Amino acid sequence: MAVRKRGDKYHIRFFHDKKEAWVTTSATLKRDAQAIEQDVKRALRTGDYSNLSLESRLVAIRLFQNQKWEIPKALLDAGSSYLIEPETKEKLTFWKAIELFLMYPEVKNSPNRERHIAALGNLIEEFGKDYPVNELWIPQIKGYQIKRLKEGAKASTINKEKAALSKMFKVLSELKYVHVNPAQKVPYLSENSDKRHVYISFKDFHVIASAMPEWFRPIVQTAYYTGMRRGEILGMTRRKVNLTKRVIYLAPPDVKEKDWKRVPIHRDLVPILEEVMSANVVGLDRLFLRNGNPVLHKNQVRWPWDEGMDQLPDFSPRPHFHDLRHTFKTNARRSHLNPEYVSAIMGHAGRAKSIDEGYGWISDEELVKAIDQLTFDHGDTVIWTADAK
Repeated sequence: MAVRKRGDKYHIRFFHDKKEAWVTTSATLKRDAQAIEQDVKRALRTGDYSNLSLESRLVAIRLFQNQKWEIPKALLDAGSSYLIEPETKEKLTFWKAIELFLMYPEVKNSPNRERHIAALGNLIEEFGKDYPVNELWIPQIKGYQIKRLKEGAKASTINKEKAALSKMFKVLSELKYVHVNPAQKVPYLSENSDKRHVYISFKDFHVIASAMPEWFRPIVQTAYYTGMRRGEILGMTRRKVNLTKRVIYLAPPDVKEKDWKRVPIHRDLVPILEEVMSANVVGLDRLFLRNGNPVLHKNQVRWPWDEGMDQLPDFSPRPHFHDLRHTFKTNARRSHLNPEYVSAIMGHAGRAKSIDEGYGWISDEELVKAIDQLTFDHGDTVIWTADAK
């Protein structure tokens, strides 16, 4: 099936350059997703992107971005002509504002672009495509927050939507369409009620890992043994993994903190990575592959995780992939690892370094010695959420 619904969105499967790729759309109706599919397939086949609708153009661009392919100049040119002669500022609609935002240089190649699209899609459903941007002000944004809470949306989700809206207004300000960013004047909602407290026992981790597809299992194991984020794992290449030193080297573009990072490889993870690296694919440096193709997109993690958890109905609430990172932190603390080493291994983008952390150098050998002190059997599984406390 080339069009599949997950949640309230449709996803399209494409085969391009002999590779399979799934792309998320903003379509909520199957017929719209099928129309996008036909438009994009025709454009890919002919190389003519000039007649693509906005939705189809965004899907085509997302396809190339997700696969790390070079975006055809014709596709970018077809979608950027409106930047030359924009509509009058008085008539700027919400939809046109989103167009301008998504094609802005720093947004167009941002790894968070798809998140912005999803967030703004929810706002579009509320206000409509033709809503005048100059009428979107503080009361409307606060009213949207209240309505979304009543609908059952999490505060963290609503905050992501407000953040995307604020970024959009920032771009409009730089383009001289607006002079004030109203989203900046609206406070974020408290996320305390959304917080999850999760620990996955060593026994349950093996149950979960065994339920995952074979190609996906090493990704899950890497997350559990290292505490790395999903994006850091998917970005791993063979050149970044030194099995002799037992260290993974990540550059600033690879991590959320935008700083150099070294992740030691636990002795139990070594044979797993050795097996992954033994599967040499000519011309590919990416570490994790599926059917010979790099695993690049977050949905390529989300879907197999959800399908694996579908086989384990006894978990309620269900663990998330990111809970493996929480579990690593708990195991590190219960193994009495030096907090400075744990912080260096995991990284925390939202926290400034202390004076002690800002001085001194932690060697690779110290990190490896620390990770070998990590043990994993520290109690039963606990999944605490506000809904299931």
